[in-house]
Amino acid sequence: MNVIALDISKATADCHLKTAKKIDNLKITNDISGCLKIDEWIRKHRIRKLIIAMEATGIYYEPIANYLSQKYDVVVINPLKIKEYGKSLFNRTKTDKADAILIAEYAYRHHDKLDFYIAPKNHQYHLHKLIALYSQLNLQITQQKNRKHASQDDFAHSVHNAIIQTLEEQMELTQKEIKQIIRKHEKLNQQYRNLLTVPSIGDKTAAIILHYLNARDFKNVNKFMAFAGLAPKIEQSGESVNKKCSLSRYGHKKLKAAFFYPALVAYNYGYFPNLVKNLETAKKPKMVIITAIMRKLAKICYCIHKSGQPFDKERHQKQTPKKPIEQTQETPKE
Repeated sequence: MNVIALDISKATADCHLKTAKKIDNLKITNDISGCLKIDEWIRKHRIRKLIIAMEATGIYYEPIANYLSQKYDVVVINPLKIKEYGKSLFNRTKTDKADAILIAEYAYRHHDKLDFYIAPKNHQYHLHKLIALYSQLNLQITQQKNRKHASQDDFAHSVHNAIIQTLEEQMELTQKEIKQIIRKHEKLNQQYRNLLTVPSIGDKTAAIILHYLNARDFKNVNKFMAFAGLAPKIEQSGESVNKKCSLSRYGHKKLKAAFFYPALVAYNYGYFPNLVKNLETAKKPKMVIITAIMRKLAKICYCIHKSGQPFDKERHQKQTPKKPIEQTQETPKE
């Protein structure tokens, strides 16, 4: 397998070619002219069966990945994987060129385990940016509330209140824009409405989960669970190492966080009573139970998304919850 690896920064990208017989390096600008140079470089070396690999470096990789994925097989790798791979090789050099070589080595060795990058559609890309904006506004509101709590001056309080009010207004407008984008696309809207039938999943959480379910082609539910950071971490070796099972620290933090409050609501209102009863009988602590509900919600959302069918109460919720809540599209439940 032939590999071209790109270490991408804001203005430039270092490229490294690795094949069974040759290696080469190239430095390009991070724009369309740089992409055209890569096309010329590939033709010059007469390369076939090619994979182009790069790290997910913020937003800087997106223009190159979107252009090249139209012509070649492109893989976008989690930077943490490259970092850990470099540690395993005891790498001591940290330069753009060295990083490109490291990415090439990783992709060359593990190409059969990497998923190809799919350029997002216009509405999917817009939805991604709006969800990120909503998350940023929510974080800023929390920070402003903390600053307000720490301040002891009446004038400072009024300033913080004004900022918080402005941020809340913008967050509400952002949520409306998210809903509008979803409703414009029939398939997306149906998927969204199906997710809303899941107990404790509200409109804000449904939009986040829907975005990530559509962002990648998850082959099975375990792939989605791992991506969401809800896969178990098992550490057992011989007779001396036998740690308690916990969640892996790998995974998408925002998607994982999106399942927490719905799981808390499901626990408080008695949804999934059989699951909770079994864990309580085993004397599991509250956070372990909530984590189990997070995993169950993630599995249900994946199955609903794949099947195109709404939540099946008879299958997933056999007992009546203590405080049933009417599930509507407009009523947030988290």
